[in-house]
Amino acid sequence: MDKNETKTLTEALETVKTNSTSKFVGSVNIDMLLNLKDKKEVVRGSITFPHSLGDDKKVIVFADEKEAKVALAAGADKAGLEDLLEEILGGYTGFDVVIATQPAMAKIIKAAKILGPKGLMPNPKNGTVIPVSEVESTVKSFKAGKINFKSVPDQATIKLKIGKVDMPTENLIANTLEVLKAVTLETKKPASSIFKKVTLSPTMGAGVRVDISDIMQLI
Repeated sequence: MDKNETKTLTEALETVKTNSTSKFVGSVNIDMLLNLKDKKEVVRGSITFPHSLGDDKKVIVFADEKEAKVALAAGADKAGLEDLLEEILGGYTGFDVVIATQPAMAKIIKAAKILGPKGLMPNPKNGTVIPVSEVESTVKSFKAGKINFKSVPDQATIKLKIGKVDMPTENLIANTLEVLKAVTLETKKPASSIFKKVTLSPTMGAGVRVDISDIMQLI
């Protein structure tokens, strides 16, 4: 396969599904190289995919007792404050998303040294530090597939999972476009100038470059 060849989004996704060599149902990933004037600029935001990624995301919530009960009822895997903090300080890592109510933030500073390097420390910029009134809706949105993204400083790259190889191509297209639209929105620049290179790839197998002009027409 010519590594410099580009395909339309539909062609690229169909090729990626064919290229998958894993014996398990692999993921479909998107790699975006952004055209940023300042390489130290960080592009971040959140996405709620129109189609489930097929994962069961583990969501934990730091909150006082009343809000912790609301979080658990909404689907959180764990919720609490001092007890949950002690679990994390003790080595507990079985989670993908960490949410905290605004009143709880001051009480979980000790967790920053563990959660920060993993990109899991609650942050108002990505919607994981919330008013107590938004506990239920926030937990449900992350359990339904909402994810946060952040570009790698000095590299201007973002890599995300957009689905699995056994998903219908039209579902993968919709998820991909949601990612591209979200990144475009956060940079406040047209797709024609923000995306330098976009590649789709399976967990195992060759990746495929996507034609930027095709992306522009679709988003």
